Amino acid sequence: MSAGPSYPPAAAVAVLSPQYCVGHPVEFTITRKMMTMHAGTFGVTDADGNIVFKVQGKSMSLHDRRVLLDAAGNPLITFQQKLMTAHRR
Repeated sequence: MSAGPSYPPAAAVAVLSPQYCVGHPVEFTITRKMMTMHAGTFGVTDADGNIVFKVQGKSMSLHDRRVLLDAAGNPLITFQQKLMTAHRR
């Protein structure tokens, strides 16, 4: 009997895509890239030093918008912080 594909536990929810789900903890390191054209750009590497994600953003923008990219540079999700709210959330 061949082993089928492994899936995350039933309680897990894939926010981006199931390809980013694993059944074990993964350690990431955030590395600021000093030699980039964009302020607020950094990389996310795994334990072997492979770039897994990149984050691009402007730290001094009006809405503090950032984009999470995969290792190939494809955008996955955009997020931003509200400037002013009644409650800090």
